[in-house]
Amino acid sequence: MNAQSTNLSAGVFFGVLGMLGFSGTLVATRTAVFDFSPLDITSARIVMAGLLGAIFLFLSRQTRFPQRRFVLPIIVMGLGLAVGYPFFLALALEKVPAVHGAVVTGLAPAATAIIAVVRTGERPSIAFWTASIVGFCAVFYFAYDAGGGHLSLSDGWLLLGMLSLGVAYVEGGRVSREIGGTATLSWAMLFLTPAAIVPLLVRAREIDIEAVAASSWISLAYLGIVSMFLASVFWYRGLSLGGIARIGQINLLLPLVALAWSALFLGEEITATAFACSIIVLAAMIVCLRSRT
Repeated sequence: MNAQSTNLSAGVFFGVLGMLGFSGTLVATRTAVFDFSPLDITSARIVMAGLLGAIFLFLSRQTRFPQRRFVLPIIVMGLGLAVGYPFFLALALEKVPAVHGAVVTGLAPAATAIIAVVRTGERPSIAFWTASIVGFCAVFYFAYDAGGGHLSLSDGWLLLGMLSLGVAYVEGGRVSREIGGTATLSWAMLFLTPAAIVPLLVRAREIDIEAVAASSWISLAYLGIVSMFLASVFWYRGLSLGGIARIGQINLLLPLVALAWSALFLGEEITATAFACSIIVLAAMIVCLRSRT
């Protein structure tokens, strides 16, 4: 086996690990919101990831402060990835099941690509825009059907979450080319940690720790350690080894895996409409990525 094949195999391995780590976010968030508020979850994720980021930067000897031109994009990345996305996701999952969120998150690749168009001036093909519209219509129909003939506020929160994620991926991706994905993530979390500690300290006096279910504590730890940090480390490692174009396709499986986790751990029903819409969104997003430019 040559070096290129070895790198691709390793890239797929790390990419799959990252995708699996991300896929548990919906289930863990849905579980955690029973005992913690969206602000609690968002703040805790940042603090845990910030501590892990500090350890990584120290061990990898990358403690030198980023160049000034990188600071704003890193902060924007952190706000989208660690504030906007988890906060809006938690708001939505207080009212709708994780299955609902899993279908809508299938639009994340399209949201990322569209934001990249705005930021970089790309001119996608007609096939890209057609596939994006098809994917959006599938999600719109599912949300409309699941809402009993109307859209809910939770669908708006999920949409804002996808936009936040898209902004984070685009801005973080630009900096990652220069200083590396894990370093970019670590600095983003460190910049946000001081602000995140304040609401945690305030809430620590209000939360009845003994009344919090063990499943909520485990879910909160998962969201901060695995979903927020380790999954991203694996994901960026996979991208660097196997290439963004190839490994990036793996994340298209995330909504389907999230559906499976929702049924397995939460006992939620996967309706025929949810499954069909997920498949349509998956196909549409594959077309989007392959015909983007």
